[in-house]
Amino acid sequence: PPTPPPTPPPTPPPTLPPTPPPTPPPKPSLPYDCNAGFNNWQAGWSPGKKAWCCTHASRGCAPVSKLCTLWGDPHIMSFDQMDTDKNKAYSFYGDGDFWLVKSSTVSIQARFEGTRYTEGLAATNQI
Repeated sequence: PPTPPPTPPPTPPPTLPPTPPPTPPPKPSLPYDCNAGFNNWQAGWSPGKKAWCCTHASRGCAPVSKLCTLWGDPHIMSFDQMDTDKNKAYSFYGDGDFWLVKSSTVSIQARFEGTRYTEGLAATNQI
């Protein structure tokens, strides 16, 4: 009898391309754009946007009021002094005219002069 032809090897299943990783979920959008309208934030932003942007982006925060105090010969608690302890106040004993505040909207000048009552040491003379 004739020999049957050889049996071909089985055909392997087709190779599938690799499965791509799952697409990450979309990032949640921020509730506010803290750059939009920043030039007019005090009048133009809602209270909610001000609060959110102040907390999350340090933008739109209400300005902190500051206090400057002068007394005596003269002792000065300046606007930029962090501590309010009067024992840590600046003491100034020289004569002269000095700016307490000078900005585009406010100008306050003080004069310190020695007196016979302060034995020549400067005291607040005029503001």
